[in-house]
Amino acid sequence: MWHFFNYNSKHLEDLFPLKELVEYFCNGVHPYGPFFEHVLEYWEESKKRPQKILFLKYEDLKIDPKKEVAKIALFLGKPFGNEEDLEIVLKKCSLERLKNLEVNKSGSIASYFHNSAFFRKGVVGDWKNHMTPKMEEQLDKITKLKLQGSGLEL
Repeated sequence: MWHFFNYNSKHLEDLFPLKELVEYFCNGVHPYGPFFEHVLEYWEESKKRPQKILFLKYEDLKIDPKKEVAKIALFLGKPFGNEEDLEIVLKKCSLERLKNLEVNKSGSIASYFHNSAFFRKGVVGDWKNHMTPKMEEQLDKITKLKLQGSGLEL
């Protein structure tokens, strides 16, 4: 979210320093409510009702996109009939292809929300280029505390 608004405002760093936003997040202050509570609710429901809720992690999708996209198709009741169809979907949904569509390069939702803001690098771990070791430590500590005993690892 910080990246999205930062992309659309040249002065966001002055308005919302990342260090402060990390502290707010760790204290449960978030525009959409406490993050970990929401994640854990979905995690628990996905275990109780796997036919209704599919819990995916971006990192898993990056590690093995074929496996995860096949899992999504199966969950939707539309499993792939062959490897070729899976490859077609992977190509059509690739980050590179989508972010290079003309509508995503030049279009906008409103004059100040450019479609290109929805596309970043798509690299796992890029957060390390923006956060300090202290911020990482804060997030790791709260994540371990909040997810303790759930079986979920982020």
